[in-house]
Order: sequence, then structure tokens, then C-alpha cells
Amino acid sequence: MAGTPIDPAFPPVARGWAPTILVALAAAAGCQNDSGFAPSPFTGDPWTLAGPEVRIGSVDDPEYVFGPVASLVPGPDGFLYSLHWQEGSIRRWSADGTPSGLIGREGEGPGEFRRPGSMGFFGDSLWVWDYWGFHASYFDQAGEFLGRASPEVDIGGPQGSPPRPSRPFRDGTFLGREPAWSHEVATGEITETALVHMDAEGGALTTIWMQPHEPRDGLALLREDGGGTFGTQAFGDGAYYTAADDGLLVVERRAWTGEGEAAFTLTRIGLVGDTVFSVHVPYTPVPLATERIDSAVIAVTDDWYEAMSARQPGLARGALEARIRDATYKPAFVPPVGETMLDAAGNIWVRRFDPVELDTGEAVNEWWIMDADGAPLARALTPAGLQVWHIGADFVWGTEQDEFDVDYIVRYRLVKGS
Repeated sequence: MAGTPIDPAFPPVARGWAPTILVALAAAAGCQNDSGFAPSPFTGDPWTLAGPEVRIGSVDDPEYVFGPVASLVPGPDGFLYSLHWQEGSIRRWSADGTPSGLIGREGEGPGEFRRPGSMGFFGDSLWVWDYWGFHASYFDQAGEFLGRASPEVDIGGPQGSPPRPSRPFRDGTFLGREPAWSHEVATGEITETALVHMDAEGGALTTIWMQPHEPRDGLALLREDGGGTFGTQAFGDGAYYTAADDGLLVVERRAWTGEGEAAFTLTRIGLVGDTVFSVHVPYTPVPLATERIDSAVIAVTDDWYEAMSARQPGLARGALEARIRDATYKPAFVPPVGETMLDAAGNIWVRRFDPVELDTGEAVNEWWIMDADGAPLARALTPAGLQVWHIGADFVWGTEQDEFDVDYIVRYRLVKGS
């Protein structure tokens, strides 16, 4: 596992909270800073969700059973498209959740995928990015394969790994990322990696942003032979980005140390590396409880022990737990930001790292919403068990799990406050 790349573009998402339907949340608008809600720039009635209005999935009906969802995108034809990387295909659903066909399949031929990971629409054409094949496949709305864009990929060598394409842009160019190899980040050999704008052939045009890295940004159990076992920090607060069609949204979200102002920084960067805007957002910090650290350590130990003990006969569970505890990053306060998204109107949604609790005892995710220029617009509350994938003008598509950990695709109505 020594060659594992760290991928902070996809920070961990809080899971395991029982899904709930939000009703009568207007009382939350009066919560002040001591409740853990957002500071004054995001006051007013919160945006909330009603529903779900559509629920897709099943435990045993083969038409509705699907693997993990990697992306949900409504198409211009009114259908919903869901990407399932384990299946190597995209499912299409009608507005009411009826199965309406498959697009693509596993393989390396035209219209096939090795590891599809993201998708979107350029006009009427669906694009699907294959992370292992380093190419974008294009389909029409009937699911017919239109063609593939395959930029050159330089795997690199002893002197390092140059940026590799990671998603297409509308004009035929690509976003490129320099790999952040987990072992080299953990040992301090890599302190930053480049995100670049690439031409259609895969050549670098400009450097957009240099992403900083610190050894604590990944969970690493290093071995004397130069290898190791690597994972994601439960309370990771490294800088990360969200890709947009015109550049990047960069979040600097180091956990508060107890000194100075508690704030995070959101910066929009254009494709030539220009800063479009940069905003400093204050927030109310929350101490990181010892019990949460204990739970995180136990969870990773449970996840890793079987595989590691098979490779290391005689490995004591207690010894592994102690190593994981020592390698776990334990800030004094919870990081401020868990993820960022762009809605269909171009507004920026920033999710607080942890769910917050209403006066009713209900756990919800709080989002701070800014307009395309970074000005405070509103805040939103969504069910803590809902993984949001797409935010439209008046609806939200996401996934939830039932008590058996079965995934369901759901659509909620977005109710905007005053």
C-alpha cells in the first residue's frame, strides 16, 4: 500500500446518523453562537428540506438494487443519472424514480469504463470520467456512445510524477492533478502538489494552485521496509478543493488551536491561477471530545485488523490499536468544514464538519451558503443522514441508508427561508 495517493479532493462525509424528515425547523433560526450554529453573517430563517418526495432503491428487487453511488446528476431531459463505480455503469431514472435504462459497462472498449468516478453534462451530452483509464467518454441522452477524449498521461519515474488529467472542461481542456503519494506525504518528502490546467492533449497550460500537505494529513502506519498502511484521518483539516467549470474553490480549514480568531478561508481561483475572491468566514469552534477520538480509533482498528493480521501473523489487536491511536491526528477543536458544493445557480454551499443538534434533539447538517462572489446568502439545514449529491433551484438529490445499511436515492424539496 506504499503507492497509495492521498486524495483530499474528496473529504470524508459524516455517515451513520439515522435519516430524518425535517419539519417545523423555523425555531432553529433563533439559535445564537453559543448553540454551535453559524455566526451573524448567516442569520435568518434557514433553508430546509421537505420530503423525501422520491425514494429509489430496494433490498431485494433487482431493478432497484444498486451499488454505491459516486454521483447523481439530473439531465436536461428530466431524467436522473446515477453513477455506480462498482458496477461500471450509469443508471437512468425517470422523475418519479422508475428505472429507465443503463449507460456503459465495465471494460476498456468504446463506451466502457474501468473505474468511472465523476460525470456531468455539457449541453445535451453526458460526460463520464474514468479515473483508471484517464479519459472522458461522451454519450447522448439516449445513451449512445459519442466518443472519447484521451489526453496523454505521463506516469512519471524516479524524479517524480507530473500532473495527470482528472476531469474534462467544456472547451475540451482538462483539470490535472499531481499525485500526492501517501508515503511521501507522511514522511514529509512531499509538501505541496500542483493542480494545473491542461490542453486537449494533456500538456500543462498553467498552474492553478499548489495544494499544501503536512504529514498529519493522512493516517499512516509506516513500516521499516519503506511501505505502510494508509487511510483517512477522521478529523483531517487539510486544505482541499472543489472543481468548477471555471476553476477551483479552495478551502483552508485548519482546526482552531485556541488562539486568535476561529475562521476558515474560502478562495475562488480561475483557470490561469488568478484569485477571483477570497473570504474569511468566522465560526464558533467546538472542542473535540476524547470519546470521539476513542470511537474513531476503535473503528479504524476494526476495519484494518483482519487484513493486517493476515499479513503479519501474531499481530496483537491491542498493539495495532495503540499504533493507530498514536498516528491519529487529534486537534483540540473539531475542524470547521466538512465539504463544499456548488448548486445549480452557482451558489457555494459549505457544510460544517459536524452535525449540530436542534432543541428537539434532532441532529442536522448545517450549511453556510454564499453567492457566486462569496457574499453570505443564507444557511441551510439538511438531515444528518443525507449525503447530498446535487442541489437544484428547488430540490436536492442525495442518498440515505436504512437500518440495514442499504443505500437509497432520494429527492427532497428545498424550502428557502426569508
